[in-house]
Order: sequence, then structure tokens, then C-alpha cells
Amino acid sequence: MTQLWVFLHIACVALFLLFHGVQMWAMFSLAPALPDRDKIFDRAEQSRMASAPMYVSMGLLVVFGVIAGIDGDWFSHGWWLWAAIVVLLATVGFMSAIAGPFMKKVREGTTRWADGSYTVSDDELEGLLRGSRPRVIAFIGVAGLAILLWLMVYKPGV
Repeated sequence: MTQLWVFLHIACVALFLLFHGVQMWAMFSLAPALPDRDKIFDRAEQSRMASAPMYVSMGLLVVFGVIAGIDGDWFSHGWWLWAAIVVLLATVGFMSAIAGPFMKKVREGTTRWADGSYTVSDDELEGLLRGSRPRVIAFIGVAGLAILLWLMVYKPGV
């Protein structure tokens, strides 16, 4: 039965990466869309719309991973599964703390007020989109994923 749980866990990882890929594409396509605020807003909205299925798939991958860990008796054999849970929580926490406010600021900065003005000037918006935040967010995600893959494949401590 453990193989079924591992299969479902990996299938949900694939779904998670698919939806998260939409968000990463949207984030990295913001700066090239300058100065078209409508296009930037649409891409930020595409990222927002991928959030719910991404978080559902992440929740399911955690559930199936924990079930596989219990069924395979991996929680009591080595520290790798505990480390994977900590790495996942840290990665999600750091990415959410940085990416959430960044994308919210982008959406707010590209939303037109009734009088036709924006809350963020063109220079501020360009500085935000061309800044280092997207690369920092991507680095955290890639590093977290690499560590998780290493833990899952090599199962250190067993």
C-alpha cells in the first residue's frame, strides 16, 4: 500500500509544480510587460488564480506524504522525513512572506482608480518589477526543491 501513497504523493508534487510554474512564469513576465499596466495586472491575476489549485495540491502532497511515511514506517527510521517537513514549511513560509506582498503590491500598483490614477508611479512600478525580489523568490524555491529532492532520493539517516 505504501507504493500507492508514494505514487499519489508524487502525482500531487507534479500538480503543485504545474500550478506553481504558472505563478513563476507570471512573476518573471511582469517586467518585460512594462509599461503596459493592463498586461502586468492580467499576469498578476493569472498568478493569483493559480494559487488555490497550487495550495490544494500542496495540501494533498503533504497528506499523501505523511500517510506514506506512516505506512512505510519512515518517521521512526532516520531523520530525513522530519527534515523534509521542516524544509517544506520553511520554504513555503519564506516564499509566502516575500512573494505574497510583492504580488499584492504589483496588483495594487496596476489597478486604476476611478479618477484614472494609480497608487504607484511608473518609476516605482518599474523599480519594483526590475528589482531583485523575483530572483530571490525563485532562488528560495529552487533551493528548497533541491533539498527536498535530495532528502527524498537519498533518505539520509536511514
